[in-house]
Amino acid sequence: MPLVAATGLSVAAMLPATFGAAAPDAQIWALRIAAVLLGAGASFALVDLMAPLTMTPAPRWLQQWLRTAIAVVPATVVWLTLYLLANASTPVALPFRELATEAAVCFLGGLVAAAVAARVGHSATTALAGPAVQGTMLLATLFLTGKYSPWPLPESRHWSGVHEYWLWALPILVSVLFAANREVWPLRRAGPVAPKA
Repeated sequence: MPLVAATGLSVAAMLPATFGAAAPDAQIWALRIAAVLLGAGASFALVDLMAPLTMTPAPRWLQQWLRTAIAVVPATVVWLTLYLLANASTPVALPFRELATEAAVCFLGGLVAAAVAARVGHSATTALAGPAVQGTMLLATLFLTGKYSPWPLPESRHWSGVHEYWLWALPILVSVLFAANREVWPLRRAGPVAPKA
């Protein structure tokens, strides 16, 4: 199961920072990596490979939100557990609110991309939209510096300002997820073809 694999990788990413020398910056980056991995793994839960072959009385929105809950709840528990372990292993308290906002946005990035893709189809590659979007955004932002980087550390003077943008991103992603989890868009039907004269 992808989410189980993502959990294992998230734990592995935390081990050096948790059991090595106390390094809050390393803990923060490990928590960021964990959020991305969990989002990538959770994105596979939103795709129903049997959807084209089965009929169910439950509306699509209900099925999709159940799938979303099945992904979100355990991923949240895993990330919070990792945060508590990381926080306990550092002499300085890690900023929970800002890191939780980052984690939610990173996680939802994959989930939302997969949810939008699932409105179009349910093939074996549909869920890859989640990791693909996450990877693209990560690569596009990792090399930004200063006030343009979304990845400052708490000692940076840009920490507070950047996290205002993280807060703005959260409701936008949630809104897109609500739209994506609705019923499928009706297919356009071609009108009758006029006979040639």
